[in-house]
Amino acid sequence: MESDEELQSASSTSHVRRALTLIAVSILTIAIAGFAYLRPSLGFGPALRPGAAPSDKPSASYQLAAVDFVTPTTGWVVAEGGPHDFAVLRTTDAGKTWTRQLQGSAGVIGEYVRFFDSANGVLVLLGPQAAMYKTRDGGRTWSRHELSQGGGYVWSAEFVDPDHGWLLAQVSTESAMSQEALLRTQDGGSTWVSLGSPVLQRDLAYRVVFANSTDGWLYSQSAGPYAYKTQNGGATWRRVALPEPPGGWPAALGGSISTGQFFVAAHPTKGAGVMTTVIGIAPPHGRSPAGGLLVGYPPLRVGTFDGGRPVTYVYADVTPYRYSSIEHVNDGMWVDSQAAPQFQLSSIDGGVTWNAALPPSTNGAVGYVDALNWWWIGSGARSTTSDGGRTWTGISSAGVPEPLPGSLQFTDSNHAWFGAMAGSRPLLETTEDGGIHWRMILLPPITPI
Repeated sequence: MESDEELQSASSTSHVRRALTLIAVSILTIAIAGFAYLRPSLGFGPALRPGAAPSDKPSASYQLAAVDFVTPTTGWVVAEGGPHDFAVLRTTDAGKTWTRQLQGSAGVIGEYVRFFDSANGVLVLLGPQAAMYKTRDGGRTWSRHELSQGGGYVWSAEFVDPDHGWLLAQVSTESAMSQEALLRTQDGGSTWVSLGSPVLQRDLAYRVVFANSTDGWLYSQSAGPYAYKTQNGGATWRRVALPEPPGGWPAALGGSISTGQFFVAAHPTKGAGVMTTVIGIAPPHGRSPAGGLLVGYPPLRVGTFDGGRPVTYVYADVTPYRYSSIEHVNDGMWVDSQAAPQFQLSSIDGGVTWNAALPPSTNGAVGYVDALNWWWIGSGARSTTSDGGRTWTGISSAGVPEPLPGSLQFTDSNHAWFGAMAGSRPLLETTEDGGIHWRMILLPPITPI
């Protein structure tokens, strides 16, 4: 097992591979159910009630992009609709009424939103022409800040409080090549400092996540099974070796000299806890379904083969975007998901030791009360663990729809929220008694003016 290696943050060489990945994704015909977009012209009233009388006009479909609650009664949702717009809705009465607070053109990659209390929050539009919105009055008013650092292309954003934040950006160099850099602010975005690339030259970083102002992890692609961790706010990063699953990691077939690919999504749970999903991909060998390539993120797309036809799988438990857990999206025969197997690992000591984490299903959503106590919610089902995912209780009936991956969150051990979809109608589920009973909240219908 590889020992931890301290890495100084420094600008990497060209990431032409990322451009090639995007080109490959654009060539593929990927028939997936993506986000619809919420037009600014769609008519929200100042306060929207789910029980309002239906309109003669057809309701506009839209999708949930984010759910964020700071108390059992106060929270926000971000909705995306067509063609390329977003809106922020707020409730202060546990979903009885909703107020639209912000709307505009959506980010090409999506939106990052985080509220720290009932007053302070931030929203970042991801992709080219990135921008940041900040509020200090609970979303009643917002200030917009253009994010032009490094060319203004932001892959990922993360804030842990109103002052400390990070951007993972694609930057340009004098040689017209592109590379990635981690930017940090300690004054709420007034100034940003480049910390260089957080990964080795041959690796790629896709997303940055922090547990607090010092401890952070990455979503990354590499040729080896390791995660990236920082303990000084992103100034330096080190590789953390991950233990092999039963049967070992995928290997090249037929004597191929190619190395495999590993997508590692390391995400803090609470405190020193971290949940890591690893997708190991053997290199393609002829037309064997045992080979594959990582062809895009987000969401994670893995391309494989089934005797000549390209097949793409979309994994959702490693991304905040709304897709089914493993979705076969190209025409052709179904190929077993072992073509790109995924493994979950958990640690409660910051990655010093690891254990296999085995949720009841890769469908549904996992949320964290603390480093040891987690919930899994699936379609009509619920299970819990009290040892960081090593063992789970039997599946019990929960009477809830399928959650959106990544949407299950807690305001305390008894109060939880998650988002779901009923066709084109978004909804929330909430509990006040530790998951014994759940209440459905239909978000208001939206009709054109």
